[in-house]
Amino acid sequence: MQAPNFTSSDSGDRAEATADLHLYDQAQPVCSVQKANRFAELKTQLKQADTARSFPALPLGVDKFDSALSGGLRFGHVHLMTGRPFDGAATGFVLAMLRLMMEQDKTAPVIWCSPYHAGQAGHVLASALPTLGISPSRFIFVHDQHPKRLMGAFEEVLQTKGILAAVGEHGLFSRNISAWQRWARRCRLAAQTGGGMGILLGAPAPVSGFETGWQISSAPGGRAVENAVGDQDWRPCWAVQLGYTRQGTSCADRLRYDALTGRLHPDSDQIRIPPAYTRRPRSDGVRQISLSASLSA
Repeated sequence: MQAPNFTSSDSGDRAEATADLHLYDQAQPVCSVQKANRFAELKTQLKQADTARSFPALPLGVDKFDSALSGGLRFGHVHLMTGRPFDGAATGFVLAMLRLMMEQDKTAPVIWCSPYHAGQAGHVLASALPTLGISPSRFIFVHDQHPKRLMGAFEEVLQTKGILAAVGEHGLFSRNISAWQRWARRCRLAAQTGGGMGILLGAPAPVSGFETGWQISSAPGGRAVENAVGDQDWRPCWAVQLGYTRQGTSCADRLRYDALTGRLHPDSDQIRIPPAYTRRPRSDGVRQISLSASLSA
């Protein structure tokens, strides 16, 4: 009996496999080119989508920070403002930002969400807001003892069109890292839907998922310019650090807040101090603060 001959079939299989390998080698560069083209197309689509969803910016009036922010704080996004517990500097900085916003929009309200045990970020006293040039009637305060319900309310407020800004004191909510990161992504989408600015206020927390991350602390005041030796400028001074932006830029400086004009100035600037911020000697030797200039203005 003649043994079967597999020589021709084996050689044919090997030839076919070799041909397939050659075809794969030839097709590989084509696949790479297609992937590169597809990647470039996706980048173009993302850029167009980002341009279509661009939001206005709030300039801070400080060149260093406005340059790092590509024009200022963006509406339609959420910004994380953190500070030391029970310091209050971050709250003061946020109020300064809100005053800048209110000068651009005279009617839209600000929703401030804070827990009943608020205080780590500094209490907001409505009757004291006019001293900062802010009308209390522009604020709506929302309180809830449970941090999860409060942050849920903050997220719903962000989705609402027609608000100027939503401020949320996150309290202890940031301790749950996984829930915090999921919630940060939802808040980002909510802010893009509503178009207002979201500001989270509290102790240092993970910044992933937010547009910017800030660290604000109190700084010692400097000496008043163009005044007698020994006079101190008692305007608020903050050490402000922009530690995170989506553009990858960061900066830090000491900023002084002028409540009369509502403007921020670098502490290094030699700015003339208004008479309302200086102390004048009286005839009996007791030094007093003069407010006549601000009252007459």
